[in-house]
Amino acid sequence: MKTLILSLVLLAPACALAQPMPQQPDHHPAEAKPAIHNGIWWEAKSGTFHDAFITGYKSGSAHAAGHAVDVNQFPASELVDGLDHFYKDYRNRNILVDDALNYIADELRGAPDDKLKATLLKLRAAAAPAGVE
Repeated sequence: MKTLILSLVLLAPACALAQPMPQQPDHHPAEAKPAIHNGIWWEAKSGTFHDAFITGYKSGSAHAAGHAVDVNQFPASELVDGLDHFYKDYRNRNILVDDALNYIADELRGAPDDKLKATLLKLRAAAAPAGVE
């Protein structure tokens, strides 16, 4: 009897290991939605992130275009300050960073106020959530 009990005690862990592992679902888990790079996203980031993002943005845009693009003529610090100021207005928070940077570049270039106002209205309209007039 002792031999039987000893055998069962020794075999129990092996039997547990021999059981099939639970099956993983066949479907792929829902992929995380990519971040929408707008004012809500921007304001949630740190100042250090802002500096690094603009530096990378400038480098990437120059590389992708194969030449210096318009926004690259301005120091990163001016672009960061411009985005910080731009997104302080709650009406601008849904505007994408790419569009905001082009607007800021126009401001830094000294575009006329009437052109800037018209551009800003278009940007706000394009970025408005669905169902909002």
